[in-house]
Amino acid sequence: MEQNRPAHAVVVDLRHGAPVTAALKETEHDRTRRFLVIDCAADLVDHQLLYEQLYSYGPARLLCLATGAPGQRQLHRPLPLGPPEAGVLWLPDTLVGAAPGTDRFDASLRPLLELLVEPAVFDCVLGQLADVPHGVAVPAVHVLEHDLTEEARSRAWRQALEHLTGQDLPVSVAPPEGGAASGGTRQDGLTPELSLLLGRSVPRSLADRPWLTPGGRTDTRHEECVDALHDTRDAYEAIRGGAGLFGRAGKEADLPARFEGLAGALAAYRTEVAGALGDGGGDRVRPEQRARLLERGIELTEVPEVTRASVGPALRDHTERLLGQRLPLRSVAATLNALSGRSAPAGSTARLRRLDETCPPERVAELPLPPPFLMRRPWAADAGLALLICCVAGLWPGIGWFSGPLCAVAGAALAVLMLRRRPSRSRDGRLDGGGDTRALTRLAAGAVGGVTGALAGAALSLPAWAGAVAPAVALTALVLLAIRDWTAAVDDWWGQTDWAFAAGAVEGVDELLADTVVHDWLLADARYHCSDAARAVAVLVGSLADTVEERLGAGPSVDRVLPMDEPGGPSVGQAGGFDWDSWGDGADDDWPEPTAPDAGSHTAFSDGGGAHDPYGAGDFGPHAGRGPGPDLGAGFGSDFRSGFGDDTAPGAGSHFGPGFDDSHATDAASDPAGSGRSVPHTAGTRPHTGEERPPTTEEEPHALRSLWPSRSDGDGPPWLERETGDGGPELVDTLVGDLTHGAALILASRWAAVEREPATAARVPLRPLMNELLDEEHRRLIRDAAAAPPPYAPDPGNRPGIAGLLGVSSDRVRRLLADGGTEHVVPLCGAEHRRLLSKDPHAARRFRFAPEALRRGAEPETGQDAWPAAAEDVVWTAGGRHAGVLTLVPMRPDTVRSVRGEEGGTR
Repeated sequence: MEQNRPAHAVVVDLRHGAPVTAALKETEHDRTRRFLVIDCAADLVDHQLLYEQLYSYGPARLLCLATGAPGQRQLHRPLPLGPPEAGVLWLPDTLVGAAPGTDRFDASLRPLLELLVEPAVFDCVLGQLADVPHGVAVPAVHVLEHDLTEEARSRAWRQALEHLTGQDLPVSVAPPEGGAASGGTRQDGLTPELSLLLGRSVPRSLADRPWLTPGGRTDTRHEECVDALHDTRDAYEAIRGGAGLFGRAGKEADLPARFEGLAGALAAYRTEVAGALGDGGGDRVRPEQRARLLERGIELTEVPEVTRASVGPALRDHTERLLGQRLPLRSVAATLNALSGRSAPAGSTARLRRLDETCPPERVAELPLPPPFLMRRPWAADAGLALLICCVAGLWPGIGWFSGPLCAVAGAALAVLMLRRRPSRSRDGRLDGGGDTRALTRLAAGAVGGVTGALAGAALSLPAWAGAVAPAVALTALVLLAIRDWTAAVDDWWGQTDWAFAAGAVEGVDELLADTVVHDWLLADARYHCSDAARAVAVLVGSLADTVEERLGAGPSVDRVLPMDEPGGPSVGQAGGFDWDSWGDGADDDWPEPTAPDAGSHTAFSDGGGAHDPYGAGDFGPHAGRGPGPDLGAGFGSDFRSGFGDDTAPGAGSHFGPGFDDSHATDAASDPAGSGRSVPHTAGTRPHTGEERPPTTEEEPHALRSLWPSRSDGDGPPWLERETGDGGPELVDTLVGDLTHGAALILASRWAAVEREPATAARVPLRPLMNELLDEEHRRLIRDAAAAPPPYAPDPGNRPGIAGLLGVSSDRVRRLLADGGTEHVVPLCGAEHRRLLSKDPHAARRFRFAPEALRRGAEPETGQDAWPAAAEDVVWTAGGRHAGVLTLVPMRPDTVRSVRGEEGGTR
């Protein structure tokens, strides 16, 4: 945010001689006080006291627009308007032919005022007037005004409000930098503080479970469970393989008894945790509950990572990240409501159901019951292998009749050994899951195989050495097969036990206890505060959405008056302003404060036929007049020289027919629904009612009486050229971005109350501030299609340009500002006044101006480097919608007289 933004000039209308107190108050906090004064040329000396009062608060810079005085041949300038800190622009005829004092004459000042209140242009004009004799000049201008069509403006505003309102759909905030968590932000978009409150994660300081007192009841029960799990697992590992089948490990393992001890330890741990959950139940842990928990070996310590004080900033960061992604307000409110529901602790008693799901008591009771011990292979496979091995053993001729059946007996014996050492049977026989190792099947199949092998050996007449090797090979295969079958059966039996359930139950109960201790007991106060604060902020955001929805539902009603500031952004009032300073951080001290006027203060200009006539082609055509004139260069063009020497104001006569009198403005103002754009008055003005009257003392003298409507039909002063667009692709997004950033700034004013007392924070209505934000942004849309960034814009340098906002090309302005360009300027005076101008071709001062948005909006194919070719006299303004050329033509030395106030009454 730009804290040192130059202050806009305050417009002061002294044509009725009203006091300037309100104008002085507008600039009392500005570093450089600038006043753009509108006064009648014949009354400058009479108002010398008012000019001196503008200096009463300290140094100030004054630029006076002296209007009218068509019959005056000499300008009397009071001393307070002398250079270098003051200057006078004499505007004998801004319409080049219209009578001063009419509505159209005053309205034609609007583009000039919007231009001159810009600090850069204001200072440049004063600097140029300092080099002009007496600091008095007549301006000659050519202004190009960019604007939106009424349809495009209304459509963009409606779409922006619709997007800003949105629907009640909660969303997940995306982490920064395109989905990669960074800067302490998790993948779910929550800050570490909020993620600790909402998830099951445990702070780093509590990773070692410091709440468990060493040697306490809970810690002891937990250690017993862990020891029982390890002991059972070690016994299972010991009985696998040949050592378990033939050694003492398989005989002494007694796995059923170990499972029985594991079940008892798990049941005791579960009972202890269930008792702790009951002892700590309730909204918050009271001292007597802490004492009971301490008896169970649970000591509640502090959590340095998350406290009540850290919740507020974390929630604010989360909310501003939601708004920073330009999410609709109702979606933000729904997301905060969901956050409130998730962060509210349910109490430790409510976790008993989760305990039953994690560690069901019926499963714990069934844990000691061993499953049966069975072989893995099918029955036919076991029989076939036994037959084959015994057949090989019986191949020894003669002896095979004995070796084959003996091999079958050995296989059956091994099966019986596996059955006797089965892991499903306890040593004392109390626990026995049964089993079947198929000993009889192996015996019968082996006997058949042995007889078959003996018959085959006799028939084949194998050599003696082969017959002796066959029984050895058969016995070796029989032992290896038995070890393999034993190991596979033990693994299958272990898989059928509930050891994995017991291990998961212990881990689940540990996590449940950790969640309960951290989130329900240690973080209970922070979670309650987060829930209440999120709900309060959701209510505030919802009220902002309601305000936007009401504005959207009302539509472009003519009954609502926009708070009006001076053209270009300066403030014009005192009460009811859009006061950024009162909103805490994010306010800009130098930004003007617009005010809300009285309801119904409008001036509308209808598109009448007579309104076009004063600016017909004949006003400054080549035949408008002949006569000598100063050669001020090609920049002035033939339009400037054509009026010299002609006593008749060009355009006067038939062009000023019906439709240009006061009744025209009266009819337009009474019909706000007409084709012209309704432009609100400032607080110090009143709509025309058929007869002119000076403002009362309560009305502010520095408020503009009326503004010239911006239209695309060419109706305007001859020096004003308009170019309208239908809205660029980035207009709606820019409006939404400004409004969401403004909404975040509105919420910033309530964060202290939310952190202090969420229950009462939502009672303060934000509707007035939101209405002011909408009015301010709507004013920016009307003024320059939101091209100038608001003071709270986070990145004003990357704001879209004119092409992206209005949908118009910057080629016209680029040619206008190009070095050596020859734009024809129009002097704001009639032909009768041109004899009073200096004829020195080198005396005129000339510069060009354009809003910064045009440089930001350089065409993509040309890029930012297209603008350095512009002329060196270009003044880039921070805001506004006007670009063009301004030439200051000095007066002849004998036509300006510096006088004191007392001389004015005798001249």
